[in-house]
This record gives sequence, C-alpha cells and structure tokens, in this order.
Amino acid sequence: MKRAIMLLACLPFFLGLPVAAKAEVSGERQWQDESVYYIVVDRFMNGDMNNNEGVDLENPNAYHGGDLSGIVDQLDYIKELGFTTIQLSPIMQNDGDSYHGFHVSDFQNVEEHFGTMEEAREVVEEAHARDIKVIFDLPAGFVSENHPWAENNDESEWLTGEEVSSEHPWFDQLPQVALERENVATYFNETMDFWKEETGVDGFRIITNDSVLSGTSLQEDPLIKYSSSIEENHPFRKVTRESFNQSGNSLNDLLTEENLSQPHQLDFYDVSRFTHEAVVKGQNPITRWQLALTYIYTVPCVPVVYYGTETPIDDGGDPQNLPMMNFKAGDEKLKKRIEKLNSMREQFPALTRGDYRELYNKDGLVVFKRTYDGDDMVVAINNAEETRTMTLEGMEDDHQLRGLLHDGLVRQQSDGSYRLGMERETADVFIVEPNSGYNWLFIGFVGGVLSLFVIAVTAISLKNRKVDKR
Repeated sequence: MKRAIMLLACLPFFLGLPVAAKAEVSGERQWQDESVYYIVVDRFMNGDMNNNEGVDLENPNAYHGGDLSGIVDQLDYIKELGFTTIQLSPIMQNDGDSYHGFHVSDFQNVEEHFGTMEEAREVVEEAHARDIKVIFDLPAGFVSENHPWAENNDESEWLTGEEVSSEHPWFDQLPQVALERENVATYFNETMDFWKEETGVDGFRIITNDSVLSGTSLQEDPLIKYSSSIEENHPFRKVTRESFNQSGNSLNDLLTEENLSQPHQLDFYDVSRFTHEAVVKGQNPITRWQLALTYIYTVPCVPVVYYGTETPIDDGGDPQNLPMMNFKAGDEKLKKRIEKLNSMREQFPALTRGDYRELYNKDGLVVFKRTYDGDDMVVAINNAEETRTMTLEGMEDDHQLRGLLHDGLVRQQSDGSYRLGMERETADVFIVEPNSGYNWLFIGFVGGVLSLFVIAVTAISLKNRKVDKR
C-alpha cells in the first residue's frame, strides 16, 4: 500500500518533467552570455567588523559597513539566484565619507572601509570557484578634490581644468580628468593591468563624465571593458520603466538593441527604484518586476540587476537612499522568477545570441521571437488588464510552443493556425519545437500504475472486511 501511494505521489513530478531542448552553444563564452548582479559594496554585507571606523547606520550619507569580506560571505546566495557575473561599485581608495566609491583619491589602492587588496583578491578567487565573473567599476572621468592630480587643477597635465556639472550630488563639481590625453590613457590602461595582476578581475566598466565617450565599445583583451557616462539619458531604461510601471500601459514604445552586448538595467544609482514607481501608482511591485525583468532578460542586451531588486527595495523615491541589503527579506515569487530567467539564458543561446523579430504589439500585448542556429523561442508579455489573444503567423506545421514560466502549451489548430492567449499581467517564454503529440507509452505506464493502485486498495479493503467479520 505504501509503495502504491509513493508511486502516485511521484506522478505530478513525472508529468511536469520538461522535454530537453537543443541548447548547446558553439564556441567560447561571450560577454553577451552573462547576467550581472550589481553590488554597492558599502550597502551589501558587513563581513568584517574591524574596518567599521566611521560607520553610522542612522546617517544615509555615511559608511554603513558593507565590505569585500561580506561579498565573499554571500557569493553562494548570488550563485543560487543564477547570476554569472558580479559588478562592484568602485573599491579604490576614496575621500572622506564617499561610501559610494566615486570620489577616488588613489586608483591603485583599496578603500580601507572595504578591506584590503588580499580581500579583493579573495572575492575574485571565490567567485571564480563558483563560475562567477567579477567586474570592477573604474570612475576614470573625474577624481576627488583631494586627489594628487587636483593640487593645481588649472595647470594639471592630468585634468581639463574644469569641473563636472551634474544634477547628481555624487559627481557635481568634481575635477574632470583629461581622458583624451595620451599619458592619461596610458595610466588607466596600466591601472587596469595592475588590478588584473593583483586580483585576477575579469573586466571593468569605465565611467566617464562625457556622453561623447560613452557607449559599449566592448573589448576583450582578455579583459572585458565597456564604458558608460554619468550624463547618459538611458532611453532604453526610461521607456522600459514607463511601459511596465503600471498595468494597462501600451508597450508600443519599447526599444530594442541591435547590440547584443549592451548592458541594461532598470534600477541604478541615478534613478529612483522601480519598486517605488509601481507603489506610487498603486500597483503590485512584484507583478510589475516580473514583467519588466522578463523583458530585459529576453531582448538583446546583457541584463544588469541592481542589488536588492529581489527583495524588492523601495527607496521612497530618493536614488541616494541606499539601505543595507536585508537578506532575510524578499519575495519568493520574484526570486524564483529571477532564478528562472537566469537559468533560461544559460540554457538557451537564442536568448543571448539570437536575432530579434517583433511578431505582434497591440493593446498591451507584445510578442517577439529570438532565433539562433535554427532554434526559435517566442516571448509573450501581456501588460493589459484583460486577457489578450493573437494568431502567430509564419509558423511551421506540426509544431508546438512549450512555455517555460507557466507550463503553457500552444499546438496547431485544425485550420493550421497557432493561437496564443495570455492572461492579464503575465509573461511567458516559449520553446518552439516539433509537436510531441501524445506519449501513449507514458500514458500507458501512468494508467498501469493507477490500475495497480486501485487493485491494491481494493484488495486491502476486502482483506480488512474479512478480518472484521471474524
């Protein structure tokens, strides 16, 4: 009897077991294959109490104690979420209470609040042991007022003589670095070589103050290098946030990249949290995040997730409100969605390397296809407040679409069409595969197990009745 019950209990597992799809990637791993978790070092995890001088948890502009040792402590947590790369806010020696790391006073030394060079090396080594890459932020376009280069700003061969003009308080009025000068470029190339040699880091995000110098311009030599500017408008991020911050919004204005290697994020230090935008509009932030993350994980780009998104953090609308990470908080649905999306990007190269083609975009429902090496995946996101349906055109006969997020299955209709229906505020990613039809061998097996279970229960019942009559 117990064996029969155990077999019956296992049936849902077998019935839900997905069929493996072709997912091999030829060639070496590329930057576009990564998914990135961005860490503000001071606000992530306090792993070493010995470097807590000046820490004040009540002061939002003071150090809060997060350090490199704390990152090592939480690498397994990041691995469980499925991220393949971590990106650290600047860890170089900083001036005053610059917990964010952007007021650099020495580009070739570790800020003592964050730890030591040995601990920086440990972060990289332990991350690599978990198959996680590490990228350092390198703010090259500006320096602290107390940097040696700024002793005589007007005549310095390293600086332009001008100050950064920015609405962001972290950067406004910092001395500008003359990146166009050969000696300056040589210095920063040597600096990146220095960190590579000292720590084994995999790459850098080079941060400038001039939008002219921004852009991906990715290099792998073998370091991963890409640049961004504090003055960028981030149109992709802006439109994506505006589209998904409320149900019922049109998705017609969504932007897509031709560059598969362009990093994109919804939250960052220069914009309020997406969670807060959803809350202000009276929306469920978990649902909003699920749709928005599904989009950036499945369109051409490298997804970058800001620390605390998975909890999700609400900054009250103030981008400079960076609370400590609370690892005991979090929403399991959102974490599971992130885990699933990361897993899909690892398993299906069509999502990281594939061509992009929009199939439908109307009334809040967007459907697009990613194609790579003969494999197709269809992504459907319904931001509407009602169920939406559409008919897929140009599909091969006798195929099916198998959903990875909600286990949906779309088969060809008798008239040869494929009709896709999406419930309100849902998203799914479908594998396009040959129609598996009905697995009669498996159905026969299941039927046989059920029959044995019924026979066993009946036999035991009859036996019990005979015992009762005695």
